[in-house]
Amino acid sequence: MLVGGGIKGGQTIGKTDGNGTAVSDRPISIKDFMASVCEILGIDHTRKAEAPGGRPVRIVDEGAKPIRELVG
Repeated sequence: MLVGGGIKGGQTIGKTDGNGTAVSDRPISIKDFMASVCEILGIDHTRKAEAPGGRPVRIVDEGAKPIRELVG
């Protein structure tokens, strides 16, 4: 459940089985969820940060796509 922070509320994305134990429609990956959170917060999810020692590190894994229903 997500609330506030620019998230469009009042909706359900995807579906689970009758027991709620398995996704039956529209699974969402963690990287897509994180890309959505970044976009809502105004952070470029494709950007790389610099780790100690100068190594570039992606903020979100490559290929992530924000969930359009959440970010509008």
